[in-house]
Amino acid sequence: MKALIFNGPNDFYYGDIETPECPENGVLIKVISVGLCGSDIRTFTSGHKKVKPPFVIGHEVAGIIEKSDSEYYKEGQKVMLNPGITCGKCSYCTSDKNIKNQCKNLIVPGMNFYGGYAQYMAVPAVGSTPEFLHILPDDFNLDLAPLSETLASVYSTHDFINVTKGDTVLVIGAGPLGNLHSAMAKLRGAKKVILSEVNQPRLDKAKRFDYIDVFVNPTKESLEEVVMRETNGDGVDVAITACPVGSAQEEATHYLRPRGKLLLFGGLPHDNCRVNFDSNLIHYKELQLCGGYSFDPVSFKAALDLIVEGKIDAGKFITHAIPLKEIKHGIEMTRTGEAIKVILKPWEE
Repeated sequence: MKALIFNGPNDFYYGDIETPECPENGVLIKVISVGLCGSDIRTFTSGHKKVKPPFVIGHEVAGIIEKSDSEYYKEGQKVMLNPGITCGKCSYCTSDKNIKNQCKNLIVPGMNFYGGYAQYMAVPAVGSTPEFLHILPDDFNLDLAPLSETLASVYSTHDFINVTKGDTVLVIGAGPLGNLHSAMAKLRGAKKVILSEVNQPRLDKAKRFDYIDVFVNPTKESLEEVVMRETNGDGVDVAITACPVGSAQEEATHYLRPRGKLLLFGGLPHDNCRVNFDSNLIHYKELQLCGGYSFDPVSFKAALDLIVEGKIDAGKFITHAIPLKEIKHGIEMTRTGEAIKVILKPWEE
């Protein structure tokens, strides 16, 4: 079969490898659509401690059951894989704190076993259950399904930061995550969403979405002035940094109202992950800061349902569907802002 083989940082190629067998009590998926995720781009460029090359990565996988040795699935069914396969047994999975996404024994396709940047993907028994492998309607467009992994992280974090009716929300970063945060805020009842992005083409792309009320390029106008104008000088209820920029995290505290909440969603580079917050600002304004990055099985299913039911218009997010062998073009479009979300097609030439 054709696959994309990762050999190390900035060293990957499209070629032939052996087609996997159907695992015992698992399934073999014919991969129809796989999402190009920002974390995969980081692995391609910088490597990952859990990925030992040569390897096939890719974890946002939608496809059709080619073979099944699982009691839950039959050949021909359309499916979407939840790539956060939790153990259900560790102290985090069994905690009443709703922190299954922090599972100590998390299994991730594209890290723990060969992922979806290939024409076929073997899913072991641990992932071939209704909790992790979701059957989709026969008439559903599989190109839309991979967005569910990205949306699931957003869905989960909005739950614990509790964006609610009447909130004004500032989102910094207009990539797939920032746009999904904007959409989720409106779904949860936010009265106003302000989107900030320094990349003008990316900001222009976001104007296709009707749930964003105010668009700001902070290189052209003061973000703080816009925020204060739009909130009558109070500041926003919630600020979300959906970009890997430390200075954006520091500055976001200045845009919050008293007892406002800041969600640090965009991870920073490992070699530049220190930031300097104004501690007095946090102290006297009684601000709340929290991180967020992943999801549990319940959040994943809820996010997938939002897409299947059309409550999130995935088609507006997925701007490009290209052959898998053109992944380098997809990475470049993502970086420049030409694309919001790229879907890769292993069977297209």
